[in-house]
Amino acid sequence: MNFKTCLLQASAAAALLAAMIPAGVVWAADAPTKSATPAKPAPKSKANMMTRDELRACMDEQDRLAKISATVKKDQEALDVQLAEVKKIDAELARKREALAPEDAAGRQAILDEEVKRDSVAEIYNTKLRSLREQAKSFDDGRAAWVQQCTTRDYDEMDEAAIMKERRAAAAAAAKKK
Repeated sequence: MNFKTCLLQASAAAALLAAMIPAGVVWAADAPTKSATPAKPAPKSKANMMTRDELRACMDEQDRLAKISATVKKDQEALDVQLAEVKKIDAELARKREALAPEDAAGRQAILDEEVKRDSVAEIYNTKLRSLREQAKSFDDGRAAWVQQCTTRDYDEMDEAAIMKERRAAAAAAAKKK
């Protein structure tokens, strides 16, 4: 999703609202005076316009956030695998406890050894889970800041095109070095 698409999503709600107004509705208005001239389109407000550097920073931040999001997703998938392993160990231990004869001291010790192994795997999982939650919170905070700074202001589409051209040239130069 490019930067323009993000901004267009915000205007989609306005378009939907406009589409919901029945076509036959006529709004009352004052009759124009004879000296009235047709309305001219208002020029774009330069006060709320991003500079090219601000737009570049927003686009760079959007790319950075996309990479973080991909990393969080990959880490979450790895944690899901590790959680499945812990659950598998738990199920195996439960099965062994039920099958254990009360007088089998060697069996009890084997189960205790497996419980220690299970606890170490679970502790690693819990540590990674805490880290992932901190990473996800940092991502959410960064995304909220990006939305506040970058989606509430207009930008010149020519600036966006120029930045994209710069990026393609930089990527081509990097590819030639390899």
